[in-house]
Parts: sequence; C-alpha cells; structure tokens
Amino acid sequence: MRKLLTLALLAVATFAMAQEKNFVIRGEMTSAKLCYSDETINEVKLERTVDGVPVVAATAPVVDGKFVLQGKAPEVMELCNITGFDNGSIPLFLEEGEITVFPFDAAYPVGARIGGSPSNEKYQEYIDLNNKCIQESKVRMKEAQANIPKEVQGNIEEELKFTSPTFYVNNMHFKVAILDFIYENIDSPVVLYVIKYSMVPTFNTDVIQGFLNAIPQDLHKQAMYRELVNEIRSANLKEGSVAPDIVGRTPEGNELTLSDFKGKYVFIDFWASWCAPCRREIPYLKEALAYSEKSDNLVVLSYSIDNDMEAWTGCIESNQLIHKNWVHISTLKGWNSEGAKLFNVKGVPHTVLIDPEGNVVEFNLRGEEMVKKLKGIVDGANK
Repeated sequence: MRKLLTLALLAVATFAMAQEKNFVIRGEMTSAKLCYSDETINEVKLERTVDGVPVVAATAPVVDGKFVLQGKAPEVMELCNITGFDNGSIPLFLEEGEITVFPFDAAYPVGARIGGSPSNEKYQEYIDLNNKCIQESKVRMKEAQANIPKEVQGNIEEELKFTSPTFYVNNMHFKVAILDFIYENIDSPVVLYVIKYSMVPTFNTDVIQGFLNAIPQDLHKQAMYRELVNEIRSANLKEGSVAPDIVGRTPEGNELTLSDFKGKYVFIDFWASWCAPCRREIPYLKEALAYSEKSDNLVVLSYSIDNDMEAWTGCIESNQLIHKNWVHISTLKGWNSEGAKLFNVKGVPHTVLIDPEGNVVEFNLRGEEMVKKLKGIVDGANK
C-alpha cells in the first residue's frame, strides 16, 4: 500500500513538473571581453521589472563564452534584459520555450540577435524590416542629393527644396511598412511594443486606438496593452472620458487597481503625508465617509505620492485615516508615480470623481463642495 502511495505521489509530482512552463536561454559570445576594461565577463543575469524596479530572475556563469539561463516562464510574455556587461544589456522577450542569443560581442551586447521563441523571432522580423527601411531611405536620399544643381550646392535652404520631398517619401514608406507589419501580425504580443515605440511617436491617438481595438482579447492581459490604453486615456482625459486604470499597493502590500472598484463611485484623492493642504481636507473626507457608513456604492481611493513607506503609513495611523470605504494605495515613487502622471497631477491635493462605469465625473472637488457631492451619491443609492 505504501509503495502504491509513493508511486502515485511521484506520478503527480512528475505531471506537475511537466505542466510547468519554463524558459531556457542559450547564448554564445564571439568575444567575452568587456568594452571599457580588459576583463572578461564571467556571469550574466536575467532581469525582470517588477513595480518599476529591476529584479534578478536568474543568473548563469559564462564558461568558454557560453551561458545558459533558465527558470519558470511568466504567465504572459515580458520584456526583460540580460545584464552583467559594462556597455548596455541584451533586451529580449521572456516566454515559455528555448530562446537563442546568437553569437555576439560582449563589448556591444545591445547588438545581439535573439531567436528561438515565437515572440523573439517575430521581433527580429521587425528589426530586419526597420533596417531595410533605413537602408532604402539612405539610397533615396543619396539619389536626391546627387541631383541637386551645382549652383545651389552649399546653400542649405535651397538644397532643402530638393531633399525635403524625399524626406517625406521616406517617412511615409516607413509608416506604411510599420502599419503592414502590425496588420499582418496583429495576434502577436510583439505588435504592442511596435505600436508603443514606432506608432505612438508619429501617429495620433485615434489611429493608435483603432489598432488597439483590433488587438485580440487574449492579448489584453499583456502589461503593454494596458499601458497603451492608459496612455490614450490620459491624453484624452476630461470630464466624461474613460479614466486610466491606475494601480498601486496597499500598506499591507496587496495590489489594487481602479478597475477593481468598477460598479461603484470612486473618489480618487491624490495626496502626500508632507502636504499640509492635503491634511486640511481630512475632516471633510471623514465627514463624507461617516455619511457612507451604511452604503457600499462609494469608495475613497487615496493615492499617495509619498516615497517613504514609514511616512505614508505613519500619517495614516496618526490621523486615523481608516474607514470601511477608505482605501489607501501608493507606488512610493513620489512625483514619478504612474497614477499621478496618468491623471496629469501637477500638485496635491488633486481629486477625481469616477462613476461606476469608470468615467470621469468631475475634477478637484474639495471641502464642503466635495462633502455635498459625495453625500448626494450616497443618498442616490439609498433611495
């Protein structure tokens, strides 16, 4: 009986391991010598970004110019970096499967080519397309410059009359090539990064929104998809528009997003422990929350732009900023907090009232006006 139980447990463990999604990254260097010293690299690290902070996900020794990084793959593809060099790093898409870093010079790691897994192969296609566009642009511009009449050569303003049309043609060729690439690969998570870094700088938000509307549903869980959606919402932020979906962590370390409270009114209060005008708003917030004691249709989401954990949580405790409908979050990044940037916060206190559908109702309600508005929301739900 014991033997059968042992075999059964072993089978379950083996099955679990088989179901686990893992990655293996194999790399090789043509030269392991670093760029700014005579030393050779002896270890590489794979770094992910968690809450905006680089975190080491795996390390590997470099033996005879080769390395193997391995570990558990993320649930969704992530853009990561292989570090340990003194002249940049190697960006790659981390996902399940075997990823290949083709032979490269350790002095110039950013030039490494990546392949093997679907996303990395697709990204290399984009890089090749981009390089092709650059080379074709150079050829067209060289031809245009060769046809500049001798009598205007050296006169920059006159020369521009001959080269400007080619500049615009080159720009249009690149845009069309990028649009074709995105259209043909709309089901690949790589297109989200192409949209971010190639479309956002040159296309208006309506065009970008059109492509995001075509992104398959299973790619909506990608962090880059959420980032792009938020950027568009932030750019178009006004009363009546959809609010960006900000994220933060509670004092206990739990991640919360604005969308977690969909179905309720959310009063976002951007503040900081060091902000005297923010503290002067506390009695008004407490009055409104006391009125909501028997209601669950309203949440006050206080988003702190503090960068010191003790200052933030200490202020919450000392001022008793506690209520069943009062939620505190922060990223502890000060003015670099993503939520503050997305809501274009230039100073605190800064407030935004969000309706149950996630749309902006009103900005910068404060004092008695804020209390009256929030009490009206509670009264409306209790009728």
